[in-house]
Amino acid sequence: MVKRCLIGLGLVSMTTLPVLSRENYIEEDSVLTKDDPIELREVKVVGRSKIRKLQEVGMPVSVLGQRQLEGTANNINDVLAHATGITVRNTGGLGSASRVSVRGLEGKRMGVYIDEAAIGQLSDYMSLNDVPTDMIERIEIYKGIVPYRFGGSALGGAVNVVTKEYPPVYLDASYEYASFNTHRLNFAFKRTNAATGLQFGLGGCLAYSDNDYTMTLQNLDNRKVKRDHDQFKKMMVGGSLKATKWYFDEAKLEFIITGTRAEIQGIDSDIREAYNHSLSGITALKLTKDNFLLDGLDMDFDACYSYGKNGLVDKAMYRYDWDGNKYPAVSPYGGEQGNYASDSDNRTHDWVGKLNMNYLLNEHHTFNLNIYATHTRQKPKNELMDKSFGYQTNFPSRMSSFTVGFSYDLTLFGGKFMSSTTVKNFSYSSRTKVLDHIYINKPLDISLSRNYWGASEAIRYKITKELMVKASFSSEVRIPTAEELTGNGYSILPSTDLSPERCKGLNAGLLFHHPNNYGFIEIETNYFLNQLDDMIRYQADMIPSMARYANFGKVVTQGVEGEVKGDVTSFLYFYANATYQDLRDKRKNELGSTAANPTYNKRMPNIPYFLANAGIELHKENIFGGRAQNSRLLVDASYIHEYFYDFEMSKFQDRKIPTSFTIDAGIEHSFENNRWTLSFKLKNITDRVVYSDLNRPLPGRNFAVKIKYIMK
Repeated sequence: MVKRCLIGLGLVSMTTLPVLSRENYIEEDSVLTKDDPIELREVKVVGRSKIRKLQEVGMPVSVLGQRQLEGTANNINDVLAHATGITVRNTGGLGSASRVSVRGLEGKRMGVYIDEAAIGQLSDYMSLNDVPTDMIERIEIYKGIVPYRFGGSALGGAVNVVTKEYPPVYLDASYEYASFNTHRLNFAFKRTNAATGLQFGLGGCLAYSDNDYTMTLQNLDNRKVKRDHDQFKKMMVGGSLKATKWYFDEAKLEFIITGTRAEIQGIDSDIREAYNHSLSGITALKLTKDNFLLDGLDMDFDACYSYGKNGLVDKAMYRYDWDGNKYPAVSPYGGEQGNYASDSDNRTHDWVGKLNMNYLLNEHHTFNLNIYATHTRQKPKNELMDKSFGYQTNFPSRMSSFTVGFSYDLTLFGGKFMSSTTVKNFSYSSRTKVLDHIYINKPLDISLSRNYWGASEAIRYKITKELMVKASFSSEVRIPTAEELTGNGYSILPSTDLSPERCKGLNAGLLFHHPNNYGFIEIETNYFLNQLDDMIRYQADMIPSMARYANFGKVVTQGVEGEVKGDVTSFLYFYANATYQDLRDKRKNELGSTAANPTYNKRMPNIPYFLANAGIELHKENIFGGRAQNSRLLVDASYIHEYFYDFEMSKFQDRKIPTSFTIDAGIEHSFENNRWTLSFKLKNITDRVVYSDLNRPLPGRNFAVKIKYIMK
């Protein structure tokens, strides 16, 4: 039997061993029988890594491995921002609001997972950036179709962060200091008892930043001011207990506590006191069992419960402009941001459960059943806000969703052809109270229940060992989130008549992967077409300083993307990608009217349409002499063409997000076989003024220094 050795990205050669074979290269899927003629020869063992296997599925997927994770990026958003077809919209520095966009579809349309467990329900308390890049094995980005085993109702795509598997005794700790008085401390400790199969884990992170960089305010004649109220603090600590020798192959219990305090930075005015806060406790259970009840049936079960409280504190009695002039608050109860004061203490209960049953009938046929359920209870409380308006403004709410998916995988022609067919049923219900009119202080009870169907098909065919063609079609449904349907208790009002988003999508692509003496060369290109109906958008409401979500109508997207990457020499790796995405308003009439829509067939506003990235990595072992050392020099460049914040009605409009072109660089040196790693990163080397949202300037040139220690 040949031991398979996997490393890095794609097909790579690890070692040369004497084995029984009739060929110089043994594919991972090849089988030798006792009747085969054999001879003793020296051969190279070639295997497909997990990343390579993921790329071979029919659905469009990008996989980011260690090279991207350990490059110039400081967090997951930095990693994603350099991937094909991905845009990350930030409003500031560490801890600022951000939105991940895949092919122009962003925000809540994206499924967000950690080890295939959804965290979308917990977005008030956790984000992808809370997971240190040091603890990640890879990031999977699915475009259009979300794998059936994930469950849920995302339709723009999904990001799944896969964390590392640890040896029996493991300690990973790092400290980073960066510009704007930014500090990050991360640690993870694992200990496994070989006799009992029990593994204990403890980990956490602390993050702090003043975010006090200088910014240019376009809305105030390009005035330069220093951000003076953007301090961010976050604490997260968790523990786990995993058993591997009980009835289940894996039984894991986790508990996490998170706490956040984020000051609110003023742009139009100098906000000095307002801030957001949150505190939560999260517990999760995971059970897995192969050959559950019968041979070939594998079971995965995940359950999660979280309890949290969050809110906005905004009760200053005075407002200030950037000249230091002082004005009384609009409300007699205070408030810097708008027309009301706030001191909210909202309580939220979230339950999430997922059951995945996968049955392998034989080498050709596989069946999968996925059941995904959520329940959210919100109890908003903001007595100060109620006093400001003179009546109760927010009410308790409940929302439940239930998704059932059935999938069938077909494999033919020795694995050259693969097909995956999925059918899903989506249902949800919600209950809340809402004020029909702000001048009638009598809330109405609202209750709704809806049901929808969706389906997808993905196929892949290997033309040669190196070249494959992919195609996929989907008709998906996205259930509105609890925040979209029932509000958040202080700034977002309920939208109980909101319809779910429905999307029909098509993707066709080619993937070429060629192993070479240094690693691999890979080229991929895709064409995509999507029609999004009942698109949900965030919009201002009649109540001052409040907003709600509403259905926009029909939007059609089409575009192309391409990427080339690989190892040029034994010491040089490179990548380059580009995406063109054209989103158009296809509403022939204005919403709720028979009048012609003046923006029909116009490009959708506030969404980039052309973006590109490129980078190189130079690496060399023991460049300074000695042993067990490795050095890397990394350079990454990113380009986003300018786009309009509003619908483009005239080329003379001035509300634009300007073109951005940034260059990042990093130096990394590890020694004692990666036990210690030192790194220095310089972001936005040319100190360009960069915006990813209107009037929300991002940091200019900044640096980070990091030291990491691993014990294993």
